[in-house]
Amino acid sequence: MSDNSPGFFQKLPSALPGLVLIVLTMVVIRQWLEPWMTNAAIFGQKGWMVKVLHLNYILLGIICGMLYRNVIFGGRMPAIFSDGFKLSRLMIKTGIILLGSLYTVQGIVKLGSMAVFLIGGFVIMTIVMVLWLGKLLKLDRSMTGVLANALSVCGVSAAVATSPAVEAKASQVAYAIATILGFGILTMFISPFIGHALGFTDLQYGAWIGTGILNSGQVLAAALAFNPNVAPGTSVSVAEIWNIMRVISIPFAVFAVTVWYWAGKEESAEGGQKKTLGTLLVEKFPVFVIGFMVMVALTSMGAFGEVGVKGGAPASDTIKMLRLWMTWIFGFGLVGLGGYIDFKELAKAGGTPLKVGLIVGTTKYVLALLLVILIKDYLVAI
Repeated sequence: MSDNSPGFFQKLPSALPGLVLIVLTMVVIRQWLEPWMTNAAIFGQKGWMVKVLHLNYILLGIICGMLYRNVIFGGRMPAIFSDGFKLSRLMIKTGIILLGSLYTVQGIVKLGSMAVFLIGGFVIMTIVMVLWLGKLLKLDRSMTGVLANALSVCGVSAAVATSPAVEAKASQVAYAIATILGFGILTMFISPFIGHALGFTDLQYGAWIGTGILNSGQVLAAALAFNPNVAPGTSVSVAEIWNIMRVISIPFAVFAVTVWYWAGKEESAEGGQKKTLGTLLVEKFPVFVIGFMVMVALTSMGAFGEVGVKGGAPASDTIKMLRLWMTWIFGFGLVGLGGYIDFKELAKAGGTPLKVGLIVGTTKYVLALLLVILIKDYLVAI
């Protein structure tokens, strides 16, 4: 089937107004709004909005995009900005490719076989559980795909990464993010109390929350709430190592859910005639996944200089530059994503996605706790 849609460079002139608005929004957030929030004293506490509400440039970018559409533009994106905001998915894919500069094959190996098997097992278990519940509760297929990776991998990033591969609407991504953040806020506050009550060491607590809490930012917050010290062997260093293992699985989880989504879609659309796995691999494999893996390989070979692992040489200027670009590109992409979140569509989503999220999130959180209790004496410091 031929695709007569205009290419990137043909779209670029009409996209410029929207891109300018997106870029200016993120510049204002990162250069002025975020620093102000960090220093502003509210309720007698400096940086209250950051420390308590955990606002950052990513969440602010999504909020600004939503305000543009639903408040300033009255619920509909003006044509002059529409093409620019549509390019947000390309920005997100580009950011995911650059994400590969965070990891090396050597670093992954150092995580240890136990971490690899436990994290991998939880990722697979969660995906299977969400897909099963989605079918059982007749949840929209795109919504199910986004939730599967959002709940299994690392929350917001996985939801955003999966959305283009399963044709998810912005409202569906927003619903998944809202479910994850709401559940994560609860676990972020109760986890330190549970950890101290059970007498967990930093190693045991870090392994638990690095596996059981859904969103990466909330893993960090829960770790620091348990032990505010940042040093090798503290809860934050352990939790982040286990959490990184989940993040690394993003491209593989996206690939698995992509195959599931399109296999079922072809079956329903063509009267039971499914395309072969080989055809799906060629037609639907997300190209950005290949880009991510190439970046990991290049980083592992030292193509960009030192990565900056703990105890080693500091990160090279090239690596620092790539990671800086990544933060800006993700910021731009998520302003664009917010611009396609329609509050009216969100209200129509119903309670089924929330129900799936709470069932799966609670199961994962509790199982991770029980497993760490069982193996806590056998955990090895990484």
